Amino acid sequence: MTTHRHRRRFMAFVLAAAVAGTGALAACGGDDEGGDGNVTLTFWTHTHPPMIELNKTLIAEYQSKNPNVKIEYQQVPNTEFATKMLTSLSTGAGPDIINMDDNALRGEYFPKRLLSPVDPAGFGKSSVAEVEAEYVPGTLDGAKDAEGKLYGVPSEFNGTAFAINTKHFKDAGLDPATPPKTWQEVIDYGKKLNAAGHKQAFNFLYLHSGWYNQWFQTLANQTGGSILSADGKTAALNSPGSKKALELWVELARTSGIADPKTSSRDATAPYQDLASGTQSMAIVYPWSMDQIKESNPETYKDLAVVPLPQADATAQPVSRVYGYFWAVNAASKRKAEAWKFIAYLASARDRWLTDVSFVQPVKGWDTSAAAKQIPFIDVIAQAYANGRYDQVGPHWNEVQDTIHKAVDQAVFDGKPVDQVLNEANEAVQRSIGS
Repeated sequence: MTTHRHRRRFMAFVLAAAVAGTGALAACGGDDEGGDGNVTLTFWTHTHPPMIELNKTLIAEYQSKNPNVKIEYQQVPNTEFATKMLTSLSTGAGPDIINMDDNALRGEYFPKRLLSPVDPAGFGKSSVAEVEAEYVPGTLDGAKDAEGKLYGVPSEFNGTAFAINTKHFKDAGLDPATPPKTWQEVIDYGKKLNAAGHKQAFNFLYLHSGWYNQWFQTLANQTGGSILSADGKTAALNSPGSKKALELWVELARTSGIADPKTSSRDATAPYQDLASGTQSMAIVYPWSMDQIKESNPETYKDLAVVPLPQADATAQPVSRVYGYFWAVNAASKRKAEAWKFIAYLASARDRWLTDVSFVQPVKGWDTSAAAKQIPFIDVIAQAYANGRYDQVGPHWNEVQDTIHKAVDQAVFDGKPVDQVLNEANEAVQRSIGS
């Protein structure tokens, strides 16, 4: 699929290998009509404890209000989630309801026609346009195909920000009120933090390929780099901007010496463990990551401040990265109408998603709600959305992300020249997209 929405700015925005036994784990429900009127819906998500807790609460509520409906909820380990979900749906099995990130939707699910378009009746609306009208313009683009058809609504919408440990800053003689505005300042501050005994001043998270892709695109947004050409038909990883992005990553991760990338925590269930434990001084964060830290390490949380994302060029217009996870319905489901009704119920708990999980539902006016005002860094997050761009996505995106993963590992951990790894990666991406 060629998408025209990559690198889109949000204007006017003040806002898991093939799986053995998949069919036995969760197959789509029976026919919408007939039978005894009872409905069983299957629902899969990745693993994020606060999200799981609220999902279970909302499921219990929905079942109480709709006694003919049973929701079978399964959580898939994050390291298996993308592959397991895609494999299950590709075989015509899988759950009725999925919760998946926009990269996967646009890069894999839409081209394979694995999802069912939004049913406005499930939301009590007469048209999809009425559903869309409730959301901030642009925020639903992550769930639209190249023709603009909508396939899901967001369970979470995330802007990219930066967290600093204010105690560490004070130890190093740095003023927390003047956080780093550029990546060069991150390096400069990092050396002072190292001198004060904080050896992991800044680190990326080296988890699965999706994480590698998001870090790369975060930097490439700022350096003018891209993975594909504007029309999505040609690989562009060897472009000057892409080279600058990877060079910046290598400098931040290895050559500057402000941290050892090999020491970064690798637990995808609790990805921000180093920041949460007080080991790491600075990190790229999202709203949900701060909530996770608050729950797991409240003492460290008190020392953290959320500030704007550093930029490659302080004189340029700030640019951030946004992404979303969307509730959507399996095209093979035989319970589509009931599935969309349940999704509408999940989406209606917008304030609880924000207060309990720090998941933003980007409906109009979300940032002025009472729930939003309880979040101390909401102004930084709102600004990150205003400067945000969805990731560039193209066909066979899982393969492309794996290629980026390999290229970064070679440059960061093996010390191979950036030009060499990007030229090789560019050839691999071209083969993947098939043009």
